[in-house]
Amino acid sequence: MIAILNKKRLNVFFSSLLMLGDVIAIFLALFLSYEIRFHSRFFPTPLGTPSIENYFLPVLWIMLLLVLVMNTQNLYRPDPTKKFIDHGFSIFKSVGVTMLFVLAGTFFYRERAYSRSLIFITWVNLIVLITFSRYILSVFYKKRILPKTRKKIIIIGKPESMDMIKSHERYFKRYGDIVGIVATRKASQDYPIDAKHLGSIENFEQILKDIGPDEVILSDIEIPKKKVVAMILEAEKRMVSFKIVADLFDVLIQQFEIESIDGLNLIRIKESPLNHAYNRFLKRGVDFFGSLFGIIALSPLLAMVALIVKMDSRGRVIFSQERITEGGRVFKVYKFRTMRPDAEAKTGPVFTQEDDERCTRIGKFLRAYNVDELPQLFNVLKGDMSLVGPRPERPYFVDQFKDGIPRYMSRHHIRAGMTGWAQVNGLRQGTPIEERVKYDLYYAENWSIWFDLKVILMSLFALKNAY
Repeated sequence: MIAILNKKRLNVFFSSLLMLGDVIAIFLALFLSYEIRFHSRFFPTPLGTPSIENYFLPVLWIMLLLVLVMNTQNLYRPDPTKKFIDHGFSIFKSVGVTMLFVLAGTFFYRERAYSRSLIFITWVNLIVLITFSRYILSVFYKKRILPKTRKKIIIIGKPESMDMIKSHERYFKRYGDIVGIVATRKASQDYPIDAKHLGSIENFEQILKDIGPDEVILSDIEIPKKKVVAMILEAEKRMVSFKIVADLFDVLIQQFEIESIDGLNLIRIKESPLNHAYNRFLKRGVDFFGSLFGIIALSPLLAMVALIVKMDSRGRVIFSQERITEGGRVFKVYKFRTMRPDAEAKTGPVFTQEDDERCTRIGKFLRAYNVDELPQLFNVLKGDMSLVGPRPERPYFVDQFKDGIPRYMSRHHIRAGMTGWAQVNGLRQGTPIEERVKYDLYYAENWSIWFDLKVILMSLFALKNAY
């Protein structure tokens, strides 16, 4: 799981480089276009030379708009299966749409005159500079990032079902390596793909454990659907991407989406919007500034609660405990101590019960109104948690749930949160884990910044629902 997280981080790092390269290219395009238009003597300047400072604010709007448009074209998502010419076309479209909006804006904004020729020169320079930046970064990606993020792929099927995979093998080789084949039945002919035979689907769980793949592709859909579902759940439990050749799959589930690779359609489990770098940056920005504001605004309350906890009972004011967050990473969550220091000395890890005798006098009040959770603002500031997300669980319980609760591990594809969609809907301790998982996955698959704000606002009115 940690290896998957590290690969994700490398891709997010490269996405940030793409965005940084675009921002630099935009400012360079402005300065270069300004010099060409007003200082190259290729263009007359009957009205004189305006100050370049007049264009600083417009270029900020261009930068914001262009980044938004490029994000809609998936230009901040590393995709080694695409050819560079495809990226170039997307850049051309994005710059074109952006500059058309800019031109339209100059007709409505009359307080200051802007050179139309400068806009067209900037249009050309943006295409050239962004394409050049993307080309340099693509070379860097292929040499430095891709070798570390290449996926280990397992193909499941019979020889007849793998012909289509074989015809598109070169596209898979752009981002991964086919490390093995898993048979769905006894083969009457040779497999068209040259890869190691790993066994049959009856040993699928052990194969996943031994090989540790990043991606599994099912090409034979004639096997029983129950077996397909079982394999999907087993792959998800190990946080392995599971895809199905769409041409052979006649049943679509709401949580599935289609991925097309040069005409080959694959069905995969729906990705969270937070897999996209732009959305991750946006959410992290809200988390950082939101937690920082919360710490400053609530500092008097935090200090007062800390003093009361210290005076109420012996022991540390802040209680820390290992929890699981994104990618299965273990971190220490902070809370105001609400129980005796030896609360689990005899029982070991157990869930909190209603009217739990282990709680201190002030601890019962703090837990009832969620005040004990406020130190987690520091976890959010550090980046271990988010303001909104699935509530983090202890490793002991994660080990129990991952085998018995379908899709439980999928909630760890995003950061754990101080509050979540399940919690604001009243699904806290004492409610079935399966129901909480459904709400967590719904949040992950339908995330938006407005969804986060909605959950935060609902949390303010869902104070007394914990124990």
